[in-house]
Amino acid sequence: MAIGRTHRIFHTSAVYSTIATCLVLPFSSSLLSLFSILTILFWLLSGKMKLLPTVVRTNPVALLTVILLALFLIGLAYTSADLDHALSVLKKYRELIFIPLLITLLKDNPVGRKNCAYSFITGCIILMLSSYAMYFSLLPVAKYGNSLVYHITHSYFMAILAYWSLHKSIDSHQYRYLWVIILLLALVNLFYIAPGRTGMAVFLFLMILFLLQRLSLLQQMIGLLLLTIVLSLTFMTSENFSSRTSMALKEVQSYEYGASRSSMGMRFDWWLDSLKLIQEKPLFGHGTGAFTHEHDRLIEGTKTMPTDNPHSEYLFIAVQLGGVGLALFLLLLLAELLETRRLEKCDRMFMQGVVVAMAAGCIMNSFLFDSHQGHFWAFLSGVYFSAYPEKQLEL
Repeated sequence: MAIGRTHRIFHTSAVYSTIATCLVLPFSSSLLSLFSILTILFWLLSGKMKLLPTVVRTNPVALLTVILLALFLIGLAYTSADLDHALSVLKKYRELIFIPLLITLLKDNPVGRKNCAYSFITGCIILMLSSYAMYFSLLPVAKYGNSLVYHITHSYFMAILAYWSLHKSIDSHQYRYLWVIILLLALVNLFYIAPGRTGMAVFLFLMILFLLQRLSLLQQMIGLLLLTIVLSLTFMTSENFSSRTSMALKEVQSYEYGASRSSMGMRFDWWLDSLKLIQEKPLFGHGTGAFTHEHDRLIEGTKTMPTDNPHSEYLFIAVQLGGVGLALFLLLLLAELLETRRLEKCDRMFMQGVVVAMAAGCIMNSFLFDSHQGHFWAFLSGVYFSAYPEKQLEL
């Protein structure tokens, strides 16, 4: 009895640590690290590890996640990078362990799952309100401008908050007007205040997903037309949106390999360099953490700027783990989309948004490598896919 009671205490502590992690995930790197470590520690002490083999065997999302993490571990054996650097890169992918971990932790805890989801959205709202407070000089401006986090991260979470709020404003009856207000605040912050173009692009992907989820074919066509009109009006009224969009177009038009120092220009350099590195070792790549070493070798004597990642998770994984690693990551994202069919309606739509936001963001950023975005995807994946019916785990 004493052992069972102790396990329950640690299990409860792990759940609360997970909820706390979801809350601070959008706005605090230090608290994110603290609570995620506590989640692992309490999970280990709770005895839930014994469920891991069953979950990995019966849950395709957990299985593919473990295989991908195993590939990163195997990549240490043949990497061209020194071991210290390779381990530091591997550490960045630690969030992968949270997917099977949280599935075992929350699979019989619908209240815990709900609290995790709402804690994350509360964290996004805190991030948004702090941004407004800085914008109106109610709080001192942080080192990232009108945000507690880097502008790419901020805009990304504003896009997700807007998507979530849009769904809730339709489904909720008691709090519909509250969600409408949050939706409008998130959109104004995203397009009129936050300079992150990634969030703006992710929002467009999420709106297309929303139309597919909610509307018939004819309604989707009308919805696309209305979305185009709204974005056109936003472009004309928002200096932030129009200037950032115009700047991106200008950077693309003026691009010259090795000579561009713009955000888009340097990305194009790194993408082309990544393709060259992939061609050298297309099957299994250069090994975990090898990108920096191989890229420095490739650009030696040129004017191309060095970088520790190509700002595209797909290319980053392909350079390190080759086509095998890239195919596995894509298969994991696809499996998540397919497995959402087993979830309840609301969970299904929100989790599809998580996958689409991650997949779209990884085009121009290394989001699995990045702490906030990587933990967002891993934690929400673990939370939602722990909601499988019990009979699914008994197959």
